[in-house]
Amino acid sequence: MATDTDGDLGFERIDWSSVEGRRSPVGVRTLVFVLGTLLLVSLYLYDRFYVAPGNALLLSWDTNALDWPFLFSLLAFGCYVLWPLAANPVRTGEYWRRLRTNPVALLAFAYLGAFFALGTLGPVVFGDPAISLDAQHQPPAFLTGSNGLSDDCLGAVTGPTGNPVCHGTLEHPLGTDSLGRSMWLLVLSGMRVALQVTTITSVLIVPIAVAVGTVAGSYGGRVDTVLMRYVDVQQTVPALLVYLIGNFVYGRSILLFIVVFGLLNWGSVARVVRSEVIQRRQEQYVTAARNAGAGRLEVIRRHILPNVSSSVVTALTQQIPILILTEAAISFLELNNVNRVSWGETIVNGLSRFPRAWWTVVVPVAVLCLTVVSFALVGDALRDVLDPRNS
Repeated sequence: MATDTDGDLGFERIDWSSVEGRRSPVGVRTLVFVLGTLLLVSLYLYDRFYVAPGNALLLSWDTNALDWPFLFSLLAFGCYVLWPLAANPVRTGEYWRRLRTNPVALLAFAYLGAFFALGTLGPVVFGDPAISLDAQHQPPAFLTGSNGLSDDCLGAVTGPTGNPVCHGTLEHPLGTDSLGRSMWLLVLSGMRVALQVTTITSVLIVPIAVAVGTVAGSYGGRVDTVLMRYVDVQQTVPALLVYLIGNFVYGRSILLFIVVFGLLNWGSVARVVRSEVIQRRQEQYVTAARNAGAGRLEVIRRHILPNVSSSVVTALTQQIPILILTEAAISFLELNNVNRVSWGETIVNGLSRFPRAWWTVVVPVAVLCLTVVSFALVGDALRDVLDPRNS
Protein backbone atom coordinates (compact mmCIF):
# COMPACT_ATOMS: atom_id res chain seq x y z
CA MET A 1 0.00 0.00 0.00
CA ALA A 2 1.53 3.28 -1.10
CA THR A 3 0.88 5.92 1.51
CA ASP A 4 2.72 8.74 3.21
CA THR A 5 4.64 7.96 6.34
CA ASP A 6 2.44 10.24 8.38
CA GLY A 7 -0.90 8.59 9.26
CA ASP A 8 -3.03 11.69 8.97
CA LEU A 9 -1.51 12.95 5.77
CA GLY A 10 -1.94 9.58 4.13
CA PHE A 11 -5.41 8.98 5.48
CA GLU A 12 -7.06 9.14 2.07
CA ARG A 13 -4.21 7.95 -0.14
CA ILE A 14 -4.99 4.25 -0.08
CA ASP A 15 -4.29 1.48 -2.54
CA TRP A 16 -7.67 -0.17 -2.24
CA SER A 17 -6.65 -3.26 -4.19
CA SER A 18 -4.35 -4.32 -1.35
CA VAL A 19 -6.86 -3.38 1.34
CA GLU A 20 -9.92 -5.06 -0.17
CA GLY A 21 -8.27 -8.19 -1.50
CA ARG A 22 -11.33 -10.15 -2.56
CA ARG A 23 -14.02 -8.42 -4.60
CA SER A 24 -16.94 -10.43 -3.23
CA PRO A 25 -18.20 -7.72 -0.82
CA VAL A 26 -18.56 -5.30 -3.73
CA GLY A 27 -20.34 -8.00 -5.73
CA VAL A 28 -22.74 -8.77 -2.89
CA ARG A 29 -23.49 -5.09 -2.38
CA THR A 30 -24.21 -4.60 -6.07
CA LEU A 31 -26.42 -7.70 -6.07
CA VAL A 32 -28.38 -6.40 -3.08
CA PHE A 33 -28.83 -3.03 -4.77
CA VAL A 34 -30.04 -4.61 -8.02
CA LEU A 35 -32.43 -6.99 -6.23
CA GLY A 36 -33.75 -4.15 -4.08
CA THR A 37 -34.31 -2.03 -7.17
CA LEU A 38 -36.19 -4.87 -8.89
CA LEU A 39 -38.33 -5.33 -5.78
CA LEU A 40 -39.23 -1.64 -5.72
CA VAL A 41 -40.07 -1.71 -9.43
CA SER A 42 -42.30 -4.75 -8.87
CA LEU A 43 -44.09 -3.09 -5.97
CA TYR A 44 -44.56 0.07 -8.00
CA LEU A 45 -46.07 -1.82 -10.92
CA TYR A 46 -48.34 -3.76 -8.57
CA ASP A 47 -49.47 -0.55 -6.88
CA ARG A 48 -49.89 1.21 -10.22
CA PHE A 49 -51.96 -1.42 -12.00
CA TYR A 50 -53.57 -3.64 -9.34
CA VAL A 51 -54.22 -1.50 -6.25
CA ALA A 52 -57.34 0.64 -6.56
CA PRO A 53 -56.86 4.42 -6.13
CA GLY A 54 -57.28 5.41 -2.49
CA ASN A 55 -56.54 1.91 -1.18
CA ALA A 56 -53.44 1.17 0.87
CA LEU A 57 -50.66 -0.89 -0.68
CA LEU A 58 -49.55 -2.31 2.67
CA LEU A 59 -51.36 -1.87 5.99
CA SER A 60 -52.18 1.88 6.06
CA TRP A 61 -49.51 2.92 3.56
CA ASP A 62 -51.17 4.85 0.73
CA THR A 63 -48.32 5.62 -1.66
CA ASN A 64 -47.78 8.84 -3.60
CA ALA A 65 -45.55 9.85 -6.50
CA LEU A 66 -42.56 10.71 -4.29
CA ASP A 67 -42.56 7.55 -2.19
CA TRP A 68 -41.00 5.34 -4.86
CA PRO A 69 -38.00 7.53 -5.76
CA PHE A 70 -37.61 8.19 -2.03
CA LEU A 71 -37.41 4.46 -1.28
CA PHE A 72 -34.92 4.04 -4.12
CA SER A 73 -32.83 6.85 -2.63
CA LEU A 74 -32.87 5.14 0.77
CA LEU A 75 -31.77 1.90 -0.90
CA ALA A 76 -28.88 3.68 -2.61
CA PHE A 77 -27.93 5.40 0.66
CA GLY A 78 -27.93 2.10 2.51
CA CYS A 79 -25.90 0.23 -0.12
CA TYR A 80 -23.31 2.89 -0.93
CA VAL A 81 -22.99 4.86 2.32
CA LEU A 82 -23.99 2.68 5.28
CA TRP A 83 -22.72 -0.60 3.81
CA PRO A 84 -19.08 0.56 3.37
CA LEU A 85 -19.11 1.99 6.89
CA ALA A 86 -20.35 -1.30 8.34
CA ALA A 87 -17.93 -3.33 6.21
CA ASN A 88 -14.89 -1.47 7.55
CA PRO A 89 -15.36 -0.99 11.31
CA VAL A 90 -11.74 0.08 11.80
CA ARG A 91 -12.02 3.05 9.47
CA THR A 92 -15.53 3.84 10.77
CA GLY A 93 -14.14 3.87 14.30
CA GLU A 94 -11.46 6.32 13.17
CA TYR A 95 -14.14 8.58 11.69
CA TRP A 96 -16.10 8.41 14.94
CA ARG A 97 -13.02 9.20 17.03
CA ARG A 98 -12.36 12.31 14.97
CA LEU A 99 -16.00 13.39 15.09
CA ARG A 100 -16.10 13.14 18.90
CA THR A 101 -13.47 15.84 19.18
CA ASN A 102 -16.06 18.35 17.92
CA PRO A 103 -18.97 18.34 20.43
CA VAL A 104 -21.01 20.92 18.50
CA ALA A 105 -20.82 18.85 15.32
CA LEU A 106 -21.65 15.77 17.37
CA LEU A 107 -24.87 17.40 18.60
CA ALA A 108 -25.71 18.44 15.05
CA PHE A 109 -25.04 14.89 13.87
CA ALA A 110 -27.35 13.52 16.58
CA TYR A 111 -30.09 15.94 15.51
CA LEU A 112 -29.72 14.90 11.87
CA GLY A 113 -30.05 11.28 12.96
CA ALA A 114 -33.35 12.17 14.62
CA PHE A 115 -34.32 14.20 11.55
CA PHE A 116 -33.67 11.21 9.31
CA ALA A 117 -35.61 8.81 11.56
CA LEU A 118 -38.59 11.12 12.10
CA GLY A 119 -38.68 12.19 8.46
CA THR A 120 -38.75 8.57 7.34
CA LEU A 121 -40.98 6.96 9.97
CA GLY A 122 -42.73 9.88 11.67
CA PRO A 123 -45.69 10.26 9.27
CA VAL A 124 -46.11 6.46 9.23
CA VAL A 125 -46.13 6.13 13.03
CA PHE A 126 -47.94 9.33 14.03
CA GLY A 127 -50.08 9.89 10.94
CA ASP A 128 -50.74 12.97 8.85
CA PRO A 129 -51.98 16.32 10.24
CA ALA A 130 -55.78 16.39 10.18
CA ILE A 131 -58.12 19.37 10.33
CA SER A 132 -59.93 19.73 13.67
CA LEU A 133 -62.00 22.90 13.95
CA ASP A 134 -62.61 22.17 17.64
CA ALA A 135 -58.89 22.55 18.40
CA GLN A 136 -57.92 25.74 16.59
CA HIS A 137 -54.96 27.78 17.87
CA GLN A 138 -54.25 25.68 20.94
CA PRO A 139 -50.98 26.89 22.54
CA PRO A 140 -48.05 24.54 23.16
CA ALA A 141 -47.97 22.47 26.33
CA PHE A 142 -47.07 24.39 29.53
CA LEU A 143 -47.55 27.71 27.70
CA THR A 144 -50.51 30.03 27.27
CA GLY A 145 -52.24 31.87 24.47
CA SER A 146 -55.13 34.27 24.13
CA ASN A 147 -58.43 32.46 24.60
CA GLY A 148 -59.93 34.76 21.98
CA LEU A 149 -58.05 32.90 19.23
CA SER A 150 -60.31 29.87 19.55
CA ASP A 151 -63.85 29.18 20.66
CA ASP A 152 -62.77 26.02 22.48
CA CYS A 153 -59.77 25.67 24.79
CA LEU A 154 -58.69 22.10 25.44
CA GLY A 155 -56.76 23.12 28.54
CA ALA A 156 -57.50 25.25 31.57
CA VAL A 157 -58.74 28.81 31.11
CA THR A 158 -57.44 31.39 33.58
CA GLY A 159 -57.18 35.14 33.88
CA PRO A 160 -59.72 37.94 34.10
CA THR A 161 -63.09 37.63 32.41
CA GLY A 162 -62.29 40.27 29.83
CA ASN A 163 -58.91 38.78 28.86
CA PRO A 164 -58.79 35.02 29.58
CA VAL A 165 -55.83 32.89 28.56
CA CYS A 166 -55.83 29.31 27.31
CA HIS A 167 -53.31 26.82 28.67
CA GLY A 168 -51.75 24.26 26.36
CA THR A 169 -52.04 20.52 26.90
CA LEU A 170 -49.90 17.48 26.17
CA GLU A 171 -52.50 16.38 23.64
CA HIS A 172 -50.89 18.94 21.31
CA PRO A 173 -47.38 19.46 22.74
CA LEU A 174 -46.41 22.06 20.12
CA GLY A 175 -49.88 23.57 19.79
CA THR A 176 -52.18 23.71 16.76
CA ASP A 177 -52.64 26.02 13.78
CA SER A 178 -55.68 27.93 12.49
CA LEU A 179 -57.23 24.70 11.16
CA GLY A 180 -56.67 22.76 14.35
CA ARG A 181 -53.84 20.71 12.88
CA SER A 182 -51.19 19.55 15.32
CA MET A 183 -47.96 21.52 14.95
CA TRP A 184 -46.06 18.37 15.90
CA LEU A 185 -47.55 16.52 12.93
CA LEU A 186 -46.94 19.54 10.68
CA VAL A 187 -43.27 19.52 11.73
CA LEU A 188 -43.03 15.81 10.90
CA SER A 189 -44.71 16.43 7.55
CA GLY A 190 -42.17 19.16 6.78
CA MET A 191 -39.35 16.82 7.78
CA ARG A 192 -40.62 14.20 5.33
CA VAL A 193 -40.75 16.76 2.50
CA ALA A 194 -37.26 18.10 3.28
CA LEU A 195 -35.85 14.58 3.55
CA GLN A 196 -37.43 13.47 0.29
CA VAL A 197 -36.17 16.55 -1.54
CA THR A 198 -32.60 16.17 -0.28
CA THR A 199 -32.26 12.41 -0.71
CA ILE A 200 -33.84 12.14 -4.17
CA THR A 201 -31.99 15.20 -5.47
CA SER A 202 -28.72 13.83 -4.09
CA VAL A 203 -29.27 10.54 -5.93
CA LEU A 204 -29.55 12.56 -9.13
CA ILE A 205 -26.58 14.82 -8.40
CA VAL A 206 -24.00 12.25 -7.28
CA PRO A 207 -23.83 9.87 -10.28
CA ILE A 208 -23.86 12.70 -12.82
CA ALA A 209 -21.23 14.72 -10.95
CA VAL A 210 -19.00 11.69 -10.34
CA ALA A 211 -19.24 10.56 -13.97
CA VAL A 212 -18.49 13.99 -15.45
CA GLY A 213 -15.76 14.85 -12.93
CA THR A 214 -14.07 11.45 -13.27
CA VAL A 215 -14.07 11.48 -17.08
CA ALA A 216 -12.80 15.07 -17.19
CA GLY A 217 -10.06 14.46 -14.65
CA SER A 218 -8.97 11.09 -16.05
CA TYR A 219 -8.89 11.85 -19.77
CA GLY A 220 -7.91 15.52 -19.66
CA GLY A 221 -7.23 17.40 -22.88
CA ARG A 222 -10.18 18.23 -25.09
CA VAL A 223 -12.52 15.99 -23.12
CA ASP A 224 -11.76 17.93 -19.96
CA THR A 225 -12.11 21.27 -21.75
CA VAL A 226 -15.47 20.43 -23.32
CA LEU A 227 -16.98 19.03 -20.12
CA MET A 228 -15.82 21.90 -17.94
CA ARG A 229 -17.03 24.49 -20.46
CA TYR A 230 -20.43 22.81 -20.35
CA VAL A 231 -20.36 23.02 -16.55
CA ASP A 232 -19.55 26.73 -16.83
CA VAL A 233 -22.53 27.29 -19.13
CA GLN A 234 -24.85 25.21 -16.96
CA GLN A 235 -23.93 27.10 -13.81
CA THR A 236 -24.90 30.38 -15.46
CA VAL A 237 -28.49 29.11 -15.74
CA PRO A 238 -30.22 29.42 -12.33
CA ALA A 239 -32.10 26.25 -11.43
CA LEU A 240 -34.73 28.36 -9.67
CA LEU A 241 -35.47 30.24 -12.89
CA VAL A 242 -35.83 26.99 -14.82
CA TYR A 243 -38.19 25.68 -12.14
CA LEU A 244 -40.34 28.82 -12.28
CA ILE A 245 -40.62 28.47 -16.07
CA GLY A 246 -41.48 24.79 -15.72
CA ASN A 247 -43.95 25.69 -13.00
CA PHE A 248 -45.72 28.01 -15.41
CA VAL A 249 -45.74 25.43 -18.23
CA TYR A 250 -46.43 22.17 -16.37
CA GLY A 251 -47.98 23.37 -13.12
CA ARG A 252 -46.78 23.21 -9.53
CA SER A 253 -44.98 19.99 -8.67
CA ILE A 254 -42.44 18.96 -6.06
CA LEU A 255 -41.23 16.29 -8.49
CA LEU A 256 -40.46 19.02 -11.02
CA PHE A 257 -38.46 20.84 -8.34
CA ILE A 258 -36.42 17.72 -7.60
CA VAL A 259 -35.72 16.96 -11.26
CA VAL A 260 -34.70 20.54 -12.11
CA PHE A 261 -32.39 21.00 -9.14
CA GLY A 262 -31.00 17.48 -9.46
CA LEU A 263 -30.10 17.94 -13.13
CA LEU A 264 -28.78 21.51 -12.86
CA ASN A 265 -27.02 21.64 -9.48
CA TRP A 266 -24.27 19.06 -9.91
CA GLY A 267 -21.64 21.35 -11.45
CA SER A 268 -19.85 22.31 -8.24
CA VAL A 269 -19.66 18.68 -7.11
CA ALA A 270 -18.27 17.65 -10.51
CA ARG A 271 -15.52 20.26 -10.18
CA VAL A 272 -14.53 18.84 -6.79
CA VAL A 273 -14.43 15.32 -8.22
CA ARG A 274 -12.34 16.45 -11.20
CA SER A 275 -9.83 18.16 -8.92
CA GLU A 276 -9.52 15.06 -6.73
CA VAL A 277 -9.15 12.74 -9.72
CA ILE A 278 -6.35 14.87 -11.18
CA GLN A 279 -4.57 14.72 -7.83
CA ARG A 280 -5.11 10.99 -7.29
CA ARG A 281 -3.96 9.91 -10.74
CA GLN A 282 -0.49 11.22 -9.88
CA GLU A 283 -0.18 8.96 -6.81
CA GLN A 284 2.41 6.19 -6.77
CA TYR A 285 -0.09 3.36 -6.35
CA VAL A 286 -1.97 4.52 -9.48
CA THR A 287 1.28 4.64 -11.44
CA ALA A 288 2.17 1.17 -10.16
CA ALA A 289 -1.21 -0.19 -11.25
CA ARG A 290 -0.73 1.21 -14.75
CA ASN A 291 2.78 -0.23 -14.97
CA ALA A 292 1.35 -3.59 -13.91
CA GLY A 293 -0.95 -3.55 -16.93
CA ALA A 294 -4.21 -2.27 -15.44
CA GLY A 295 -6.42 -0.49 -17.97
CA ARG A 296 -7.75 3.02 -17.60
CA LEU A 297 -11.23 1.89 -16.49
CA GLU A 298 -9.78 -0.58 -14.00
CA VAL A 299 -7.56 2.12 -12.50
CA ILE A 300 -10.52 4.48 -12.23
CA ARG A 301 -12.80 1.89 -10.63
CA ARG A 302 -10.32 0.26 -8.27
CA HIS A 303 -7.91 3.05 -7.34
CA ILE A 304 -9.35 6.50 -8.04
CA LEU A 305 -13.09 6.42 -7.32
CA PRO A 306 -12.81 4.95 -3.79
CA ASN A 307 -10.41 7.74 -2.87
CA VAL A 308 -12.63 10.61 -4.04
CA SER A 309 -15.81 9.43 -2.29
CA SER A 310 -15.11 11.50 0.82
CA SER A 311 -14.80 14.66 -1.26
CA VAL A 312 -18.16 13.90 -2.88
CA VAL A 313 -19.79 13.57 0.55
CA THR A 314 -18.43 16.87 1.82
CA ALA A 315 -19.35 18.71 -1.39
CA LEU A 316 -22.86 17.26 -1.29
CA THR A 317 -23.46 18.33 2.30
CA GLN A 318 -22.86 21.91 1.21
CA GLN A 319 -25.70 21.57 -1.33
CA ILE A 320 -28.29 20.19 1.09
CA PRO A 321 -28.92 23.35 3.19
CA ILE A 322 -29.47 25.34 -0.01
CA LEU A 323 -31.97 22.76 -1.26
CA ILE A 324 -33.93 22.81 2.00
CA LEU A 325 -34.07 26.61 2.12
CA THR A 326 -35.01 26.88 -1.56
CA GLU A 327 -37.84 24.37 -1.22
CA ALA A 328 -39.13 26.15 1.89
CA ALA A 329 -38.99 29.51 0.10
CA ILE A 330 -40.89 28.15 -2.90
CA SER A 331 -43.53 26.66 -0.62
CA PHE A 332 -43.72 29.95 1.29
CA LEU A 333 -44.48 31.71 -1.99
CA GLU A 334 -47.09 29.01 -2.72
CA LEU A 335 -45.27 28.01 -5.89
CA ASN A 336 -45.14 24.35 -4.99
CA ASN A 337 -47.64 21.54 -4.67
CA VAL A 338 -46.83 18.65 -2.38
CA ASN A 339 -48.90 15.83 -0.95
CA ARG A 340 -47.55 16.71 2.48
CA VAL A 341 -47.39 20.14 4.06
CA SER A 342 -43.94 21.73 3.81
CA TRP A 343 -42.35 23.96 6.43
CA GLY A 344 -42.66 26.94 4.10
CA GLU A 345 -46.40 26.40 3.72
CA THR A 346 -46.82 26.02 7.48
CA ILE A 347 -44.98 29.31 8.06
CA VAL A 348 -47.03 31.31 5.56
CA ASN A 349 -50.28 29.89 6.95
CA GLY A 350 -49.28 30.94 10.46
CA LEU A 351 -48.52 34.54 9.54
CA SER A 352 -52.24 35.43 9.45
CA ARG A 353 -52.44 35.27 13.27
CA PHE A 354 -48.88 36.19 14.13
CA PRO A 355 -47.78 37.28 16.74
CA ARG A 356 -50.86 36.29 18.79
CA ALA A 357 -50.54 32.66 17.72
CA TRP A 358 -46.76 32.94 17.66
CA TRP A 359 -46.12 29.18 17.84
CA THR A 360 -47.59 28.62 14.36
CA VAL A 361 -44.61 30.52 12.93
CA VAL A 362 -41.88 30.12 15.56
CA VAL A 363 -42.04 26.31 15.69
CA PRO A 364 -41.53 25.61 11.93
CA VAL A 365 -38.99 28.45 11.61
CA ALA A 366 -37.00 27.06 14.55
CA VAL A 367 -36.98 23.53 13.14
CA LEU A 368 -36.05 24.81 9.67
CA CYS A 369 -33.15 26.87 11.03
CA LEU A 370 -31.98 24.01 13.25
CA THR A 371 -31.96 21.62 10.30
CA VAL A 372 -30.08 23.97 7.98
CA VAL A 373 -27.49 24.88 10.64
CA SER A 374 -27.02 21.22 11.57
CA PHE A 375 -26.33 20.24 7.97
CA ALA A 376 -23.85 23.10 7.65
CA LEU A 377 -22.03 22.10 10.86
CA VAL A 378 -21.93 18.43 9.91
CA GLY A 379 -20.66 19.34 6.45
CA ASP A 380 -17.76 21.30 7.92
CA ALA A 381 -17.03 18.50 10.40
CA LEU A 382 -17.08 15.82 7.72
CA ARG A 383 -14.55 17.80 5.70
CA ASP A 384 -12.14 17.52 8.63
CA VAL A 385 -13.09 13.94 9.54
CA LEU A 386 -12.83 12.47 6.06
CA ASP A 387 -9.85 14.53 4.93
CA PRO A 388 -7.64 15.44 7.94
CA ARG A 389 -5.20 17.26 5.64
CA ASN A 390 -7.70 20.16 5.62
CA SER A 391 -7.74 20.36 9.42
